[in-house]
Amino acid sequence: MRKTLLGISALAALAIASTAHAEDGDGWQLHGFGDISVKSDYVTPRGLVVVDDGATVQVLNGLVAAGPSGLAFHAGTWLDLNPGYNRAENITAVNEFDWFVGVSAPVAKGLTAGVEYSEFISGQPSVAFKPERNIEFSLKYADGGPDSKVTINPYAKLFWAVDSKSSTVVLGKAGDTFDVELGMVPTIKVGEGTISAPTWITVGPKTYWGKKGDAIDDSNFGVFSTGVKGSVPLKFFKGGASASLYAQLQYYHLINDNLQAARFILTRSTGNDKLTFAAGISFGF
Repeated sequence: MRKTLLGISALAALAIASTAHAEDGDGWQLHGFGDISVKSDYVTPRGLVVVDDGATVQVLNGLVAAGPSGLAFHAGTWLDLNPGYNRAENITAVNEFDWFVGVSAPVAKGLTAGVEYSEFISGQPSVAFKPERNIEFSLKYADGGPDSKVTINPYAKLFWAVDSKSSTVVLGKAGDTFDVELGMVPTIKVGEGTISAPTWITVGPKTYWGKKGDAIDDSNFGVFSTGVKGSVPLKFFKGGASASLYAQLQYYHLINDNLQAARFILTRSTGNDKLTFAAGISFGF
């Protein structure tokens, strides 16, 4: 863990150094971002129901060094806390800690390509998953312009679980496997706020979700999710700082039977449908 934090600190220092050069006229800028939310449950983008017995608190933060051509480097951390954790099964309220570094760049008008390395680390090392090392490739299209009232914002992500002794969805292959997320974030501007509908579906090899030879029906589909999110800006920040409050409802349909089985293993709850609620604040400079 110490080496990980030192690595993130070094990347942040490089970003700050790049920003310092902006004063010499090369146009590089440093930005920060963060998000703190309280959620009714924790469900991963790949449909794994991790927390189903009480609220979870999630904290995201990071830095971005952005160049004048659109090239950007970023680094950050993400933390999931389960204040009402089951002491009989868990060790601490720290459920998961992730860190990530990445780069993105425009490849055409409105189209941005990116690649990000991340490592998922369990807060319960003796009873949960082993560290998971991943690389995610992304293509995101921003349709419309600054004055557009309605945008669709389609995207595609290839999530490559590079190396681990654990599966990112519990019952699947441990490392050297992948899934694909196809989605969009339709957004409507309402006054100074926005209403969006984050929607996606995941697909991948059958072995990503479950091992060959088990008694569970195989499928290439993972999860379908859609929701609604309302966001309003806070007005009292000065300079380049900004913040907004949001509330979100997100529905998950676990298409893959292996995800339903994993839900029971982790939470003792059943079913292939899950509705979560979240409220939080996002901020940046």
